[in-house]
Amino acid sequence: MKSKQDNVFARRGWLFACLLAVCGLTLCAAAQDTNFNFQVVQAAADKGDAKAQFDLSAYYAKSNGHRPDYTNALKYLRLSAGQGYGDAEVALGYFYGRGLGVPRDVPTAVQWYRKAADQGNALGEYAMGRFYATGRGVTNDMTQAIQWWEKAAAQDQVDAQDALGEVFLLPGTEYGTNYLNFPEAVKWLRKAAAQGSPAAMNNLGVAYENGYGVTRNFSEAAKWYRQAAELGNASGQANLGQLYFDGRGVPNDFVQAYKWFKLSASQGNPIGTAGYGNFQTHELLTPQQLAQAEQLVQDFHRHPTNSGD
Repeated sequence: MKSKQDNVFARRGWLFACLLAVCGLTLCAAAQDTNFNFQVVQAAADKGDAKAQFDLSAYYAKSNGHRPDYTNALKYLRLSAGQGYGDAEVALGYFYGRGLGVPRDVPTAVQWYRKAADQGNALGEYAMGRFYATGRGVTNDMTQAIQWWEKAAAQDQVDAQDALGEVFLLPGTEYGTNYLNFPEAVKWLRKAAAQGSPAAMNNLGVAYENGYGVTRNFSEAAKWYRQAAELGNASGQANLGQLYFDGRGVPNDFVQAYKWFKLSASQGNPIGTAGYGNFQTHELLTPQQLAQAEQLVQDFHRHPTNSGD
């Protein structure tokens, strides 16, 4: 049984950065809007347009080659959120959770995320699920977490689909075994994978390798692990390396195993680290094979999505 997998989430645009600190997600760079016209947006914001106020806040929150202007970002964000604009409420929750321009205040952050979630904002719903799953700012309650994630996932929010797939598929210290539901896991993981989620692709590999909600099929597991691995997912790389090492679903190939283990280990994945360490303590490759494997690693770093086996 594989350990609980990495949760690597895809991000889209500036707003997705608003789920970082209090939700435990990864900050991504703001999307560049080449159609942004400051004067036009400023005029609309000053007339009380909630979306323009939100967009202007996003402009000030970006560095734009300078230090972010959180004072003005908060000014317009509060105006927008005060009109009930859901994305602004999510973003204001992020500011409080991160402590940007205001003292860090997780309970207040939760309040703003909840306002957005109560309006059906998918990011707000997903964030509330994370709060309940981790007990940050609220009492830990996995039933509540799942309910919020189901609402967000029904709106095709990929992180919520990822989260549902994981909690229904993998027992672990965070969730225990009380919520395992393999058919539901596979359903949500397929939806998230279709949106390009490497974490979901890896977890579909876990499902096929172990026969969780699907017929056990090592070749199918290898297919999903490979898709995740080629997108840089450390768990997918480790799991694909293990299949090559064992010769399950793919030919037994220590050169390929070395490649994927080393790539995974470079990201700190424990399975990848253990697999790579095995090659360091045992002479499993000839000097020529080792050179070939190292070349494959270098090729992947140069062209991570085009590194064929």
